[in-house]
Amino acid sequence: MKPVPKVKLNNVQAMQAHQQAASSAAVNKFAAAEAITKTQPHGLAVPVPVPTPPAGMDMEPAPATLPRAPVASKAVPFDLNACLPDEIVRVPLYLIDTNPVSPRQIYTGEEIDKIAKTLPNGQDVAAHGYVEEGRIKLIDGGTRFRAAKITDRSYLDVKIERAPRDKLDLFRRARELNEQRSDTGALDFALSLHTLLKEGAVSSQRELIEKVEAPGGGRLSEGTVSQYLRMARMPEKLQRAMVGSEETSTAAALYAIATMFDENMDEAQQEQRQELAFEVIEEVKRRKLNKAQIVALVKSKLDGPKSRDRSTVHPLAFGDHKGQIKMFTRKGRVDLTLAGLTEAEMPEVRTVLVKALEDFMAKKGVAST
Repeated sequence: MKPVPKVKLNNVQAMQAHQQAASSAAVNKFAAAEAITKTQPHGLAVPVPVPTPPAGMDMEPAPATLPRAPVASKAVPFDLNACLPDEIVRVPLYLIDTNPVSPRQIYTGEEIDKIAKTLPNGQDVAAHGYVEEGRIKLIDGGTRFRAAKITDRSYLDVKIERAPRDKLDLFRRARELNEQRSDTGALDFALSLHTLLKEGAVSSQRELIEKVEAPGGGRLSEGTVSQYLRMARMPEKLQRAMVGSEETSTAAALYAIATMFDENMDEAQQEQRQELAFEVIEEVKRRKLNKAQIVALVKSKLDGPKSRDRSTVHPLAFGDHKGQIKMFTRKGRVDLTLAGLTEAEMPEVRTVLVKALEDFMAKKGVAST
């Protein structure tokens, strides 16, 4: 057996070789990275090329009925150039503005939470919006937008439409989309009319009558518009307290409560009326009152509690004859009772009483008839 030759290790030389290899590898990595960034600035993987079909074989196109996937995602930077009409685009929340004239004006926490719970599984229905001044303006989808903001979701899928002609056109389109899902509530409609005036979408109540349909279709009347606008002027706290109940969210109930408030009230008067209104709302919910009962309840609250006309009692005691004189001051009424009289005494007592009253009235200038 041959002896194993001894190997002498040169530590200095080995260290130099290791450093040289490491340096070369680093240079190669940076060179490769630089080459990638020149061709792919975003650092994404190389797109997979579409295979060319063999000669004489046509590839079957994708079915036209398949839903179009959003053209942007969290991985790809948002691009306004991708926001073409009829495209569904994944838009970052910070680039979205809500609709100022939306037919939905009241958003409850319960509705928002309900949608928020479903978003982790995906957005079932895209919102609708349009491009304006470098941002996405929503037409509908206000609840979905608010739900996305309270979750980890940083975007909303939006179907792009052409920009509306004006704010009234925007309101009509939003109302059309909203009513495909649910009827417009009385308070939402009241607030919408108020908003259309405030935003300058219409110039007057007369224009509201001419250009906005009533709920369920048909023409609005001047009186109905006035009632809706009065509902819209109620304090917001009351509005939110009323929308959650079937009994208090009707137009009749809303208007009855709205009549408790006047534009000329000072702050103290409004606070006092709010307290009364909350009492009415709670009683309507508890007793499930109808329209006539609500109107009566509001009237009784405004009139205040009726104070009872308490009588003043003067006891009478003449030996065995006991009784009292009961006087109702506000009513101007006197009740006399006296017990223990005999039947023979009654005519004389009547004569005495009538004579005393005649003398009293004569002093007042009132003659006996």
